[in-house]
Amino acid sequence: MLGVLLIGGLATGGWLLLGRGKAGPTADPASGRSVPVRSPTAKETRAAEAVRLRAITGDQLCAAVPDDLRKSLVADAEYGGKEASTEAAADTEKRAACSWANNKMNVGDGVLGQRTLSISVAAGSTETRDAADNAVDRFGQDKKTHQRRVNVRNGNRIDGRTSGSAFGELKALTYGDASYSQTSIGRSGLKAEVFVRQGPWLIKVGYGGDNRTGAKYPTGDETRAAAGKVAGLITTEMAKSAAKVKLTGPCALVTTGQIESALFPAAGGPSVGTNEGGIKQTTCTWSVKEAVEHRPGQEFTARGGQLGIRVVDWGGGDTGSAYQFDRDARKYDRYHAKGGLTGDRVHTVYEPRQELSGLGDKAFAVVSSTTRPYDKSAPPTMEILIKVLAGDRTVEVTFRGTTTGGGLVGAAGYRAPFFEPAVAQPALTKVAEDFLDGLN
Repeated sequence: MLGVLLIGGLATGGWLLLGRGKAGPTADPASGRSVPVRSPTAKETRAAEAVRLRAITGDQLCAAVPDDLRKSLVADAEYGGKEASTEAAADTEKRAACSWANNKMNVGDGVLGQRTLSISVAAGSTETRDAADNAVDRFGQDKKTHQRRVNVRNGNRIDGRTSGSAFGELKALTYGDASYSQTSIGRSGLKAEVFVRQGPWLIKVGYGGDNRTGAKYPTGDETRAAAGKVAGLITTEMAKSAAKVKLTGPCALVTTGQIESALFPAAGGPSVGTNEGGIKQTTCTWSVKEAVEHRPGQEFTARGGQLGIRVVDWGGGDTGSAYQFDRDARKYDRYHAKGGLTGDRVHTVYEPRQELSGLGDKAFAVVSSTTRPYDKSAPPTMEILIKVLAGDRTVEVTFRGTTTGGGLVGAAGYRAPFFEPAVAQPALTKVAEDFLDGLN
């Protein structure tokens, strides 16, 4: 939406699934539009909560592949790089991905090649099916899809075509509860993919590439062996008990308990995005929604929204953290003075920036309101940003959503959820304090 809006990282290359298992507003609570919903029955709730999902981030997936193996497959070099992302991290749904790519890798004997290694994992429940049962169903559906795209048998095309991607037969494997692989040749070269079901988790590992000098493709045996070796490591990692796996890194510096204490129950997440290019940055995103006591069948709305924390390691110097902090301060002053920002579909107004004391070296807060001219019935989307200068880093803490109201529809004193700055700012300041304490 804007510079103040934090968006969780997207999991690349994974299965795009799964229905969420908790009742709640059918619209994003951060949008400011809460729709009354029916609570799930006791049977539906038991099904959705039967399996506890362990914490997993893209960085944890990357760490499951030893450096020596990773370097042998897709060595990080001048032309290589890593991407890690965590798209979903709620109690009922988790998705993470990690990938490496090198388009000028020395693959031996003076041959240069393109190599890519990608990993993704996903798990989730629905209102009527727990994550383990859901994984069985999705794994079976996806296997049928992969079977349908087979167009090469015994080394020969069977679809009557002489061009386009070629997909080989599925090969049964022994990883996890069920697994198979499929090899393909397309524009990006030769690729082997391994698909694994491990308890509630769906795992996908892909490896392959195309030689720029020498033979056109790496060998099929090479790609299958590499994908299988990594799949075995990831299957072992995802088999670990939820009770034995903890979140690491900056996103672990504030607990869901601290967030719930500052705002309201219940907090789910965080989803984690990292970027380790020239400037290291980490983004953490939590979904925060009040738990409304109700009987089955009662309609209710819940205040809530999205909490984000972004840490950027700028370093010092003329263009370091202090320069970046001051530049942002001037930017929001400019936005306020000109009456906000207007795009084709949104208009955002910024309230005057407020200097804050007691947070880091210096800090400020900004409240913004976004409307959509094409949807005049929708209430404004409200957001508060607290930005902190902390040594060689800047830290942004944001909350977008509603802070007050909600409950049983029709009850005495009921009011639809809305954003109240006098509630949001102290709560967000407390989250920022807790996070900075851990960062120091």
